[in-house]
Amino acid sequence: METQMLQNSAIPTSKNRLIAVLDRISQLDTVIATTSLTLIVLLMSYGVITRYVLNSPSSWVEEVCLALFTWTTFMGASALMRTDEVVRIDFLSHKLPPAAAHILDHFIRPLVVIFALAFIINLGWKLLPFSQVRFTPSLQIPYIYIYAAIPFSGMFMLYHQLKHLYTFFTSRRKED
Repeated sequence: METQMLQNSAIPTSKNRLIAVLDRISQLDTVIATTSLTLIVLLMSYGVITRYVLNSPSSWVEEVCLALFTWTTFMGASALMRTDEVVRIDFLSHKLPPAAAHILDHFIRPLVVIFALAFIINLGWKLLPFSQVRFTPSLQIPYIYIYAAIPFSGMFMLYHQLKHLYTFFTSRRKED
């Protein structure tokens, strides 16, 4: 029976292909967070050298680093949701039997989905029109490019949480 299940899961279906494509796209959050963090380190090093060695500080470095930090924070949070390494208070789940703790964890996931939809995506989207008319002081970059990280990462978070829920319910169905 187990070999039959393995053979059935190896058969490529359009649903499996779609999930595989979405999984590849969903790894974009890690790429963006890693690239942003790397650029922050490089730019801050450049800023230190120009300020203290060349005695000619660059005013734009801090601006760009703050924008990159926003993207690093939100996309990093999304990447942590994908790998299920989000910070959580697990006092109650450690007191419960493993099966009950597993169910509690997946009871909380819909709440995270609601949070991602209601606050991060919805309110982040509502913030964007206000940020179109504001610009960074030195480079005059519209804040919309900085604040777009909020709803963008929220969509990734929503996908990751829905995928975790899907996996939970399909594994429960196979157990029954």
